[in-house]
Parts: sequence; structure tokens; C-alpha cells
Amino acid sequence: MIKRILPIYHTGWFYLLLLFWGFSFWYVSIGGLNQVNQLNINALAQLTSTPTLPKNKPTSEATEILTLYSSFDEHEIDSISTILSSHPQSQITLLGTPSRKFMTRLESYLATSPRKNKIVIAANNSWSKQKLNTPSSTLYTSTLAWFRYSAHNLKQTRSEHFIYSPFLINKRQSFPILWQQQEEVYLSLVGEILRQLSVNTELSLNQSWQLSLTNTDNEQVTKKLSLGFFGEIFTSGAAYSIQQTAQDKQGNKGIAAQELTSVKAFVAQGISKAVSAVPTPLYKVIIITDHKQFQHKMVLGVLKELLQQDYLSQKLSTILLCWALFVIALSLAWFIRCMPMKQQLLSIVSYCLVLFIIQFFMFKQHQWLEVLPVVFFLAGSWLLLFAYQKECQLFLSALKGQTAQLNSTARATAIVDKGQSLSNQQVKIATTGNMQVPLSVDTTPMLEEELQQTLVILDKPRQTSTKHHLTVASFGRYQVEGILGKGAMGIVYQGVDPKINRHVAIKTLQLSDDIDSAGFIEAKERFFREAQTAGGLSHANIVTIYDVGEEQNLGYIAMDLLTGAPLSLFTQPGQTLPTPLVYQLLIQIADALDYAHKQNVVHRDIKPANIIYDDDLLKVTVTDFGIAYVSDNSKTRTGIIMGSPYYMSPEQILGLKVDGRSDIFSLGVTFYQLLCGYLPFEGESIATVAYQITKAKAIAVNQRNTALPTSALRICSKAMHKDITKRYQTMAEFKLALANALKRDFKISAN
Repeated sequence: MIKRILPIYHTGWFYLLLLFWGFSFWYVSIGGLNQVNQLNINALAQLTSTPTLPKNKPTSEATEILTLYSSFDEHEIDSISTILSSHPQSQITLLGTPSRKFMTRLESYLATSPRKNKIVIAANNSWSKQKLNTPSSTLYTSTLAWFRYSAHNLKQTRSEHFIYSPFLINKRQSFPILWQQQEEVYLSLVGEILRQLSVNTELSLNQSWQLSLTNTDNEQVTKKLSLGFFGEIFTSGAAYSIQQTAQDKQGNKGIAAQELTSVKAFVAQGISKAVSAVPTPLYKVIIITDHKQFQHKMVLGVLKELLQQDYLSQKLSTILLCWALFVIALSLAWFIRCMPMKQQLLSIVSYCLVLFIIQFFMFKQHQWLEVLPVVFFLAGSWLLLFAYQKECQLFLSALKGQTAQLNSTARATAIVDKGQSLSNQQVKIATTGNMQVPLSVDTTPMLEEELQQTLVILDKPRQTSTKHHLTVASFGRYQVEGILGKGAMGIVYQGVDPKINRHVAIKTLQLSDDIDSAGFIEAKERFFREAQTAGGLSHANIVTIYDVGEEQNLGYIAMDLLTGAPLSLFTQPGQTLPTPLVYQLLIQIADALDYAHKQNVVHRDIKPANIIYDDDLLKVTVTDFGIAYVSDNSKTRTGIIMGSPYYMSPEQILGLKVDGRSDIFSLGVTFYQLLCGYLPFEGESIATVAYQITKAKAIAVNQRNTALPTSALRICSKAMHKDITKRYQTMAEFKLALANALKRDFKISAN
């Protein structure tokens, strides 16, 4: 079974996914998909060549709707009056901003020639108070109304002959037939036109889980109009927006005016037909517009489809189905992530096909199921998950390309506990021909002890072999007293300088000719590099190198025989040192490494096991400079990974050139572990740990140990920052932060 390197919710991809989801819902809510949704509706309308209409569809011999143009000035009042008198049964709607003189003269005419139905005027800032008849409220009516109706702060206007009402269009290209103000429900412009067509009775609203407008028997208006759950309808045709309306208002007014017949021309045509004895056609609705708001096309489309009941709505079941499809889409994107690319694409295409089939059948039932947002949501989520998987693969491929094989060799330091001369053996893993770490997604789990060990991952595999010399009596002037540790490439002895009676640790490396030449050269360079780098350093907290040489095909380094124990003994929960002491010890380590960095020496393997703690002196000593290098050495190569996996910096993991800031990261990890007893980055394999170091955010140290001061979190976070430019830039800066925190939080001087 393929094991994941790191759960996505531990990476930045998870937050990017959340950001995309939030953007998707916001983009859909503001109408970002209006154009494609409208194309979708139009395509479905084309597929259903003859819409399925109810049996009780209203029938009439009258021509449906007439649209005319007028400038709404007082000079055209005579033409409009003629239209009113010649079409007494038609409902008149004015779309525009009539002048005061026009309205005054029109009111005078209506006072002398009253009409059965009032004239409806589109108004954006006022309305005539004619609330909708509703049955008695139920317990949940007010709650449902909160979801359904949008409040409009309009000014109430009373008129005997006119009805002022707003024409509403939502951002999602739907047309609300209802709106609410002061807890009363009103009809929008289109609804008011329908009400005026119903001359014998008022429309009433049935409020339940589905809204509907009902009416008694009437020849012109249907008995029942289903409005779905929100009281909105969707129609086919062109997609309109507020911005487009504004553009048409500014730039297309003249062109639009030429498309419509003016009221004067219409009256003239009516006179000519009367002279020739041609019957005057009847109209249900006559819309007169001045094009300033350019709404007549929208009103015309909505009104026609309402009268024919050829529109779409959304029942509660339709809305719930849409959300269910969202959840299924997300689940599909998650479950197919491990499939081959072709299978993933086939699954997504198949699901989208199913979506459109369901949408088609819903469309036949006059229900609008928006599947394009689901497709958009699915495609975006899948692309992000695919990119996450791709990044994992590229990361592992890059890491694997720089990884050859692991060899074992003797460790750099011998440690003697108080009262014991042979204890605390330490091992270092170097390049070898008989051990490999396949850095893939299903990497074989490794023991925690192996992940604590030092890795030297070279850019080319090298074969080595070793022989153990167990009967060496002396190295130069040093007499062998015993063996401290054994490794594949050498042995660490305890020795003594008889002239001054100084006990030392003697680290050896076999230099015989049967070692492969490439491996021999690399191992020899790395072995004597420790003597060159650490031997050139003189600091109280850095191990002292006394001598280096060759004896009986063995290279050896004589170094200080330290007393104490490695700090790795104090890195388990419940076994940590007191927090103030940890701060003090870290200051000593930072001071030692600051000195080394000033000598252009980068340790590259800072971890608790390489730091020896003497509890009598409250002193620490930095050891094992076996993989250190001189930072100004022009021969230093990139593409070589060296260090201990748990403590490597991101740039070490990636095989980049490192400097002292890499030691700062490793020391930050050490500080974190000494404070709480846990590692900030853990995993079952080298690949898992490497991915966490480069991509994942560590759990805050004060969550591991709630007794820590806030400075612990601040210092650890900055020292372990993945961006090398945002860490402490020098060990001196790190040391100063520790000293200030020690003084502020514990009232203890760093000295």
C-alpha cells in the first residue's frame, strides 16, 4: 500500500485548497459564472426544442407583449393618451424616468379617463405600498423568509393611478419576483405586471418549503406560478449585468432607440390601419421605455417566460442536490488522487457527464441545477491535489537523484562517563555499498536510532571495505589502553601520552590498499578534515585535537577524552534538563559555533549526540567535526548531502551549499528537543523527515511543554525558519536572543 509522505493538512497546499474553495464560493456568489451559466441554459433550451408546458397554460388570441420607445416628455403625452384609450384592457408599463410635466399631464388624463388596471412604473428608490396577500404565518415562516427575501430601503409613494415597483436582478442572473420590507412581502416589477393582469382578484403567496403565487380563474394569468425555494426564476436568453447596463446606457442609447417603434409612429400606424379597416391587434402588456435604464429586454424576456410558464426555479430538493454534488465532487477528487493520470481524467470526465445528464432531466422538470460551479470546484480541487502529488514526486526524485548509498565508519568522538572508561559508544553512518535507502513514497520505515545517525549522502556511489586491527599497541607516542568503540571503517581507542600522563581518545581509519580508490580518497579526506578543522579551533567549548598521524596503515587522530554524557540522554519527555539550564547550555554552544563560524568552519552536524555535557562543571563541549568544512574553500561542492536527518536544515536536505545559518537551524532543532523532549520533525523514513523539514510547519514548542516561556517559541521559530534569510543570521545574534530571554524570563545572567 502506498504511504503518504505527509498529510496534506500539514502543508501549505491545504491552505491553498481552502483559499481556492473560498474563492470559488465567492466568485459564484457575485455572478462570476453568469455568462457560462446562461450559455448552459440556452443550450439546454435548444435541446428541448418544445418546452413542456402545463396543461392549464393560459391561452389568448391577444398578441403577448408590445414594446415601444418614448422620450417621456410632455410633447408625447398625446400619443400615449391615444394608446391608453385604444388599448383599455392592456397593462401599461413605463421603464424610464418620466419628467414631472409628463406625469402631471398623464395624471390629468387618467383622472378624466380612469382605467381598470393601474400603470406600473419601474422605480429604483420608491414603491407603492401594495403588499402581497399571504396566509397566516407558521412557526418557520419568519425563519424561511430570512433566507429568501432581501430587504430594500425604498421610499413609499402613494398614487391613485400608478404603481411604483423595483425591477430586481441578482448577481447570479436570477430574477426575484418577491422582496421584503418592514416584514411585509411585495412583488417586484414583473410580479406587479402579473397582478395588474389579474383584474378580478389579487395574487396571493403560499409560503411553505416551496413558494408559489396563486390566482383564481383568469383568462390572462395562470392559476399557479411555482417560484422555488427562494422566489427567484431563471430564464434563457442573453446574460445581463449591471456593468453591461451602464455601458448600454452610455454608448448604445441611439442604436437601441432605432430598434423600437416610437409611440408617435405606433399611433400613426394605428390611424392608417383604422382608415383601411384593418382590425387593431390586442396586447396583454405594452412596455414603453426611454432606454436610459436599458431594462426592457430583460423585462420582456422574464415576462414572456412567466406568462408561458417556460422558466426555471430551484426547489429546496434541487438546492440540496447541488450541495450533495459538491460533496461528492470533493470526495472524488480525494479518492482518485493515487490513481494513474488517465484513470483520474476518466473519472472526472465521467462524473461531469453524469452531472450534465442529471441537469438535463432536472431542466425537463423546470428546475435549474447549477452544475458548472460543481465542475469548476471539482477541476480546481483536483488540479491542486494533483500539483501537491506532483511536488511530492519531484521532491523525492530530486532527493533520490542526490542519494547514492550509505556506508558505516567510526564515530568522531569517544566519550567516557564518570567512573567508566568504556561507555556511550557512538556510530556514524557514511557511504557504503551494502546499504541503500530508497527515497520513494513507500520508503521502508527506519529505526529512530538510524534517523538520529549522521548521514553522508554523496552524488556518486563508492564501494569500500574495512579490516579491524584489534592488536595495535601504540599510535606514535600514545599507548593504547583499550577500545572505546568499533565501526566498519575504524576503531576508537582510549590511549595515554606517557610523557605527560594525558589520557586521550584515538580515532582511527584504515588506509590499506584493498579499499576501493574512490572510497578511500573520500574517506581519507573526510577523516583528516576533522583534524584540520577542529585542530585549528581553540575554544573552551570545542573538543581539542592533540595530534594526527599514520601508524601501520591506520590514520589516527588523538583528541581530548571527555567526561560527561551526550545531551541526547536528556531529549526524552520527563528526562529533560531544567529550562534555565538549557538556555545556559545553548548560550555556550552558540558561543562555540560563533567562534567556529568566524574561523570559516561550518559544523554541519549539530545535534544533542554531538554535544557532551559535564554536569559537574555545567559545561558543554561540541564534538565531531568529521563532516565540517571550511566555508571559504573554493573546492567545496554542492550536490552532497551530509548531516543527521532529524537535524538537517532545508538547504542541507536539498544538497545546496550551506553556511553558518545551517548550523543555526540544527541548533534550533536541538534547542526545541531539549526544551520539550520531542523532535519538531519526525517520520518513519528519511524521505518523510526530509519532506517535513522542507515543507511542514513544526508543532509549537509551548504546545509540547506548556510551562515554557514565550521566548522559547519565538527563538525556536526563528532559528528553525525554512527561509534562510529569516533565521538568525549569525550565532552571535542567536546567542544574544538566548541571553536576553534568560535574563528577562529567569532573572539569570548569561555569565
